[in-house]
Formats: sequence, C-alpha cells, structure tokens
Amino acid sequence: MRGNGFPLTRTESGAEPGWYRIYYTALLEGDRQRARTKIDRAQKAIHQRLAELGVAVPRSEREPQDLQNAQTYLGILLQYIGSESGSVLWD
Repeated sequence: MRGNGFPLTRTESGAEPGWYRIYYTALLEGDRQRARTKIDRAQKAIHQRLAELGVAVPRSEREPQDLQNAQTYLGILLQYIGSESGSVLWD
C-alpha cells in the first residue's frame, strides 16, 4: 500500500492496471453526482478483474488483496456520500 492507504498494484512493466486507474479516478472525483457514477464504474472494473482472476494469474502477488481493499474503500466512500449530511470526503 502507499502511505496514504491506497493500494499500489503494478504490472511487471511497472504500469498500473486498468482497474486501478478507474478506481483512483473515482476516489479523486469532487462532484457528488459524478463520484457516484465513477464509483459504480470502478466497482464494475474491480468485479470484472476479480472474475478474471478465477482463470488468470494475478499481475502481482498483491493484486487480489489490493482489489479487496479497493472494494472496501469504495463502499465506505459510497456510504459516506449517500448519507444525508455526507458529501465527498474531501469537501
């Protein structure tokens, strides 16, 4: 994990996988409505990658745990912005 608590999954070439870029974009979105859309997109990308791991080798030994952590963080963020007083975490 990075020092800020976000997972850091890298491919052998050092590039971040597609699901991670979608996930990170969702975390950084400052608009509540767009955040919901981006969170949904990230959750789908993570779910798809987890399904792929049923038949494929992880890109790194940390990827499965990073995917689980990302799901947890998105769930927390979604709960927070879904609350009546909530907005995005950094407002």
